[in-house]
Amino acid sequence: MPKCNFYAVDGDYEIILDLIFNELKCKVYQKYSEPDAELVQFHSTAEVVEYYQLNGFSSQQGKSAHLMLWPVEASDNFVITKQVVTSRKFKGATRSRAEGWGLIQLELRGNSSKGLSECQTNNSTEKHSKALEEKHKESLGLVSEWKWDVVVRTAKKLNDYILNKSEKRQGTKAVMPKAAKFSLAE
Repeated sequence: MPKCNFYAVDGDYEIILDLIFNELKCKVYQKYSEPDAELVQFHSTAEVVEYYQLNGFSSQQGKSAHLMLWPVEASDNFVITKQVVTSRKFKGATRSRAEGWGLIQLELRGNSSKGLSECQTNNSTEKHSKALEEKHKESLGLVSEWKWDVVVRTAKKLNDYILNKSEKRQGTKAVMPKAAKFSLAE
């Protein structure tokens, strides 16, 4: 699975989200909805920043935002499924989840007690998806219904952008400009 691990915070998130909304031809959703709520679709960087309070990630511990990017030119097979929540706090509630073979995950994380947590992009490959197709084809459709060249090109553009905007590396992880001022969690 192609992925990019990187450190980012506050203003770094905005330049990544601007790329997604302005150039990648993706629809952007929450990965999971809040319990007993509908899945949120975001239409702009400002909506994501406001919803997750991204401007405060550097000062608050344990914050995260999990987004799913749907490259709309890749397939119409985007699915929203419902799941029963099993945690004690929300037992019996339902959550919606964004699903599709070629969706691209974007996980933004903030500070922790150990320092700034790493963020990540990730997506499945056609080969990996085919290995799981039999088990999930009823809910997700066929893997062949996705244009994998579009998925790969979109994910690569996102990852390359993050790497090119980064000012340094921490091991194999890119460090975005605003994140470079923080203590990084290992």
